[in-house]
Amino acid sequence: MSAQAFFDAAHSAQTRSAREPDLLVPMSVPVTMPSGLDPAALPSVVKAVEKALAVLVQAQDGNVVARADRLAEIATGLLEPSSDLLEDRVHRMQTLHQLFSQGDWLSSEQLHALQATPPKNKSQPASDWKRRGRIFGVSHGGREYFPSYQFDAMYEPLPVIREVLQAFGPVADPWVLAAWFHYPNAWILDAQGTPLAPRHALDRRADLLHAARARASSYVA
Repeated sequence: MSAQAFFDAAHSAQTRSAREPDLLVPMSVPVTMPSGLDPAALPSVVKAVEKALAVLVQAQDGNVVARADRLAEIATGLLEPSSDLLEDRVHRMQTLHQLFSQGDWLSSEQLHALQATPPKNKSQPASDWKRRGRIFGVSHGGREYFPSYQFDAMYEPLPVIREVLQAFGPVADPWVLAAWFHYPNAWILDAQGTPLAPRHALDRRADLLHAARARASSYVA
């Protein structure tokens, strides 16, 4: 929400309140939300803006310190998750725990130790492979882990992984990639027509790339 729109709304509310102090006047104020705002947090933001407007309207009584404290209270409350937001995060964490418990994961140090000629830096070669888009990793418990299906018998990245990541496109949350590889995909079928998880079809390059590209234009996982 722009500062100008916020204060215009406050001024309008204050003018009306001065004429009709006991009357609640409904208003419709166009607001532009930040692009990164989680939709689940929207109800909390709207409520906070409404409360802040009410505080600004009452600021004419001269008690600036009290009003400032109240605005700080609202800002602090905005940081508290709504029930919808909390429920969404609980479901997300349950999915992440399931993904992690059902997979085989390697840390940077483990990948380092599994190399035929380990580099001096224990974060290598994993960090370099990730930077060059050859593999992906996720954060869990404060550490980064890499799904083991990305590597061949010598613990080198499979070439198809880089191609799939390129076809998949950039993602803000690498757990989205982990879920895509982990769960059955309707674009990849076995001989009986049953969906396969991409991680179980890494030898089917064409199908993998088609499924990754189809994701961008389809509701099918």
